[in-house]
Amino acid sequence: MHDVVCFHAQQCAEKLMKAVLIYGDADAPRTHDLVELSRLLKQLDESWIWPERELRLLSQAAVLFRYPGRSATKAQSRAAVQICKRLRERLLGMLD
Repeated sequence: MHDVVCFHAQQCAEKLMKAVLIYGDADAPRTHDLVELSRLLKQLDESWIWPERELRLLSQAAVLFRYPGRSATKAQSRAAVQICKRLRERLLGMLD
């Protein structure tokens, strides 16, 4: 079930990032790439910064772990949840 955990952590981050973009009157592109969404957030808010390494880790869960051949580990799912929690807190603060 680690694959499912990683997928939903990625989806949470993606949807919140897109919500912040829309809230700021910016376009939210049809992408699962959190690095790309982060770049758009930076254009919207110059103070936005997030480690690309973490965004890449979550982004791979959007597709990579959903199909046969690769599976997430317990460590990856724990990391995904921790990253998602921190992103969620920051992004929800941007919606206030």
